[in-house]
Amino acid sequence: MRQGEFLIQNRQLPRQDRTSAIADLEQSLQSSESDKNSRSSFPIFLDLAVELMATKQQDAIYRAKSLAHQAKELLEQDFTSSPAQDSLFDQENLAYLLYVQAILSVSTNEMSTALDQLQGAYNIYTDINHAEGQSLIDDTLGQYHLYHYNSQLALSHFERSLSLRLEREEREIALSYLHLGCLYLFINDLEQSASLFNSALEMAIANDDEYLRRQALKGLIKIAIARHEWTEVIAMLKDTIGLLSEPTDAIEIGYLYCDLAEALLGNNQVEESLICVRIQVLPRFRDFQHSQGVAIAKHLRGRIYVQRLAVGLDALDEDAIETAEDSLIDASIAFEQFGMMLEYARSLYDLALLYQLCSNSQFQYQYQGKSLRSLELAFSILDQIGFGDSELATKVDTLLDQVMRKG
Repeated sequence: MRQGEFLIQNRQLPRQDRTSAIADLEQSLQSSESDKNSRSSFPIFLDLAVELMATKQQDAIYRAKSLAHQAKELLEQDFTSSPAQDSLFDQENLAYLLYVQAILSVSTNEMSTALDQLQGAYNIYTDINHAEGQSLIDDTLGQYHLYHYNSQLALSHFERSLSLRLEREEREIALSYLHLGCLYLFINDLEQSASLFNSALEMAIANDDEYLRRQALKGLIKIAIARHEWTEVIAMLKDTIGLLSEPTDAIEIGYLYCDLAEALLGNNQVEESLICVRIQVLPRFRDFQHSQGVAIAKHLRGRIYVQRLAVGLDALDEDAIETAEDSLIDASIAFEQFGMMLEYARSLYDLALLYQLCSNSQFQYQYQGKSLRSLELAFSILDQIGFGDSELATKVDTLLDQVMRKG
């Protein structure tokens, strides 16, 4: 799971692909609006908003905001006209509205607002003893805290959600396994993460659920990347990409091609990796104005440029160095703006690797100070977010020691 990559889910787990889900909801919305039935329109507004937000495309997010606003107006009108009528129904709708508003807040990086909205929704679902709603909010709170590097608090939410689902259908248990798999992947417990993703995949296949199958496969791809099983990654990616469709899934496809570029780079297919980023990744993210994805792609592109210099595919001259540096700096600036501090630290480390390539060249003194500053800042960031004992921190510390000795 990349930082900031929330698994946005509807009240009801979808069995169909997102393109069909959106089309069906659009048709249902037209029917409910023609009947002028606000109570039937309200959940459709919000379900459609959630599906649109899950595409991560700016035009779709703008439409989702409008739908959420319309739903809010419907709820207020309904309460005004019948303040005492079916209060339990209204409370459930209010909780779901708060959830949708929270996901919208996440999409605009208003994290403190999102937390307040999620807590409000959870309190309502608890008051009306709505177990499915509680699980929905616990899943999202878990993702929220994982985004902020609090894995223990995230674990408590994911486990509480699972405990409420154990007596329900297997598909819902599989969803909890996916969230827990992401958490254990985040803390680098690959064995436990792989076990959870495999269990989720088995349940998805047994229940003929393409949505859960796709999410489980994406998790297993991350496991294989972490284990440097490049051939397996490439094979799984081809199968998973085939489950998606353009343009609705364009952003998700872009992220999968990021994984493919990562695998190609790890497999020493440097040129193919660069082509993948240029042709399959950046255009998708740019076309749909997905700024976080653009930053991730630029970081990956910068790493590829550094690798090209390291293996001699490009001459170590000032233009080549600046090309790699520009890509990494652009990414690092965006990561800092988005609050993606782990990615920010990684990009600073990769900048230092670039500068270290220059340590035995005519550019040694030009970049030595930059290398030192990048590593010191990277280490400070990792310490602040609780990653001071991580593998990345060890790499930063080792490279920092090398730079200090040369200085």
